[in-house]
Order: sequence, then C-alpha cells, then structure tokens
Amino acid sequence: MLTRTGDANVLNAGVALQVVRTSIKTLSRDRNDPSGFIYGLWQSDAGEFGLSAKYSKVSTRFVAQDNAGSFFVDGTSSSHALSGSWSKTLSERNTLSADGSYQGVSYKGGSLVNFVSQSAGSKFAHAWNDRSTSFLSMSYVKYVPADGTEPRFFANASLGWNWEFADILEGTIQMGKYKINAAALGTQGVVEVKYTGQRTGLVLNANRQITPSGLGGFVIIDRANGSWNYDLSERNKTGIDLSWSTNRSFADSTNRTARAWLLFDLNSYFVTQAYYQHRISERGGFGTATSTMLGISLAFTHTEF
Repeated sequence: MLTRTGDANVLNAGVALQVVRTSIKTLSRDRNDPSGFIYGLWQSDAGEFGLSAKYSKVSTRFVAQDNAGSFFVDGTSSSHALSGSWSKTLSERNTLSADGSYQGVSYKGGSLVNFVSQSAGSKFAHAWNDRSTSFLSMSYVKYVPADGTEPRFFANASLGWNWEFADILEGTIQMGKYKINAAALGTQGVVEVKYTGQRTGLVLNANRQITPSGLGGFVIIDRANGSWNYDLSERNKTGIDLSWSTNRSFADSTNRTARAWLLFDLNSYFVTQAYYQHRISERGGFGTATSTMLGISLAFTHTEF
C-alpha cells in the first residue's frame, strides 16, 4: 500500500495478488486473483470530500458462500466499484454527511446472476459532549439484475449512539427499520463494543446486514464477530478472530469461522502474517462442509510517495 499525505489531504493506493494452489483440482482450481484500490480525501471550505475506486477478482467460494448461502462450483466473481462521500461540520456539535456508490458484479461459472447496484445515503450527527454522539442515518439501494427481471429496491432509516468511556472502552448502538420492495417492514441494527488496553485489544460486534447478492436480489444476513489481539512486542502481535453468520434468505445457511494469526513487523516497509483458519458451513437440509487453511501473507507499505 502507498500513502501520500499533504496538509489535510490524503491519497492511498494499493494492489494485491492472492495466489491459491490446491491438490484437488476437481473441487477447487489453482488461482491468481488480483485486486486494487485508490482512495483520496480532500479538505475545502465546502467540507471534506472522498473519492474511491476498487477492483477485485476472487473465487465464488470465498464471496458467494456468505451472500448466497450455498456451495457453488469454483467460479469467479469480478467486481468494480466507484464511491464518493462528503461531510461538513455545521456547528460545534452538528455534522452532516452524504455518500453514494456504484458497483458492478459479474460471475463466471455456476448459476449466479450478474448485477449492478447503486446506493445513496445521508447522516446527521449531534455531539452531546466529547464522549457521546447521537445520529440519524438514511440509505437507499437500487439493485438491477442482468437477467432481465425487474429491479429491486431497499430503503433504511435508523437512529444510533456512539459512546466512549475512560479512553479504553467505546461502542455503538444503532437500530432502525428497513423495507425491501413491497415486503413488510423489518428491523435492522448494530451493536459493537471495543476495548483498547496497553497491550490488548478486543472487539465484539453483532449486526443484521442487507446486501445485494448473485441470487437475483437482496439477502438478509445476521452476523456476530469477535476479535482479540495482543502485542507480543513493539513489532510483533498475535490474535484470534471468531465469526458466525446466518443467511436468513436462503435455507438458513450458517457459517462459523475461527482464525488464529501471528504478525511480524519486519521493518518500516514490510509486514508478514502467518495464520491458521478453520471454517464450518451448514446449509439447511443439505449437510455440513468443513475447511482448514494455513497461509502466509506479505504486505508492503510506503507512507510517502
């Protein structure tokens, strides 16, 4: 990743290549999947503006299982996205922000449906003090499938509260209502707590997510996540990540993942991580699948370019 900072402006760019080799070619093919992004943030009298572009190519086994809740052939998902954001401080305590995005997703292999999604949202926040902020947010998403069927629509409005306590504990509570096409109103929310100690960090999160998918519409996914990390030294750390998700739109498919990792800061430019991951996937009425992964990654970061 490359970063350029000047005054109040920031420009980030990054590229990655995921290399996968497998011993069972009939189940999962060898892959070389690229991804990249560029993100800019600019300050002006009119507010803070952000603009980003992303591209990724990945196996449908990695992305479709969460969103579509099924076990697909080893196809390929390619996505590209453009997004923009704006925020402005209206007064000492009030802030207004807005964002919009365009995403195109295509699949190769399997029976998933290509689609385009367009979204827009806004948020008004009021700070009661330095440690307590309430907010109102609204969002709208249009989903256009490539199979010629009618577009789908999603709208959401919610109230939330961000809080901090004693510089070591912070959290978010958010609840609201959503509507998908002509269906009845549903409830959507987020609860998150974050602890930051001298050497230990802990994050707990539970939420309901409504997301576009290759099934030809939106899916409802309930998630719970927990992450713990510990600083072994100034340059090395370890951690454990646990996650659980259930797709309420497709046979109550459930995924559970446990991941343990070690991170080594080699120098000011290179960081490597070794990890072990175990995953269990259950699809109602169709049995259970398990997977185990050992991996290593190397990241390069240059903060001034």
